[in-house]
Amino acid sequence: MEIMLDESFINALRDYGLTTYEARAYYVLLATGETGAGVIAKFAGIPQQRIYDTLSSLERKGFVQVMHTNPKRYFPLNVRRALTNRLRQLRAEFNSRIEELKERIQEIEDKAPRPVDSKEGSHVWIIEGGEAITGRIIEMISSAEREVRLAGDRLLFTLNCRGVFKSYLKSGVSLYALGTFETPCRKEIESVGGRVREAVVDYHYVIVVDGKKMLLVYFDDDGIPSALYTENRDIIKPHLKYFDIIWNKGNLTP
Repeated sequence: MEIMLDESFINALRDYGLTTYEARAYYVLLATGETGAGVIAKFAGIPQQRIYDTLSSLERKGFVQVMHTNPKRYFPLNVRRALTNRLRQLRAEFNSRIEELKERIQEIEDKAPRPVDSKEGSHVWIIEGGEAITGRIIEMISSAEREVRLAGDRLLFTLNCRGVFKSYLKSGVSLYALGTFETPCRKEIESVGGRVREAVVDYHYVIVVDGKKMLLVYFDDDGIPSALYTENRDIIKPHLKYFDIIWNKGNLTP
């Protein structure tokens, strides 16, 4: 019997957190069905001293079942079941890791060096590219303690930001959205308790958080986004005033 390993299949399994040895062993098991460690090692090209660790890891990750005979024999779970098991594990590991990292933020922040005279809030920063801008929007929404104000045209579609409020806006934070909206956009804002007013505004996209942070997005002739970010209160104040004026003139959507 000869088994030709499919490297594309093996590489795909590595995206699910399997090592090359584990992916090869699982491939061989799928091809042979129930078999022993020696056969798997032979056809997968795994050193004999590594095969039992590899198979034990595959069992922990939900890809194989072990028959405790003497010697042990191994049976593969079908691909869909195995990958579904692995996704559940990865989600649990990710959530656990996220909680651990969240708990460490204050500790690391306390240890960070601070400049003697920081003027960070007085600067205006340029952010380029949709991915970087969306990342900053998420960061701003996550940091909101009191309110988030948005203004612009088709706000949640402009930078592919649908879902960010449900995922990142804290409970109790007020959300005000001013501009033009399509139905899915309006429904998403309202689903988190946000208020919407339809109005023509002179922005593609602007977000202000707690009156302290502002991101203003603009597009070049090719539709490539860039943004200005600032925590300078003197710059932010006129935009808040403009927002209030238009909000009071706009029509509250039903």
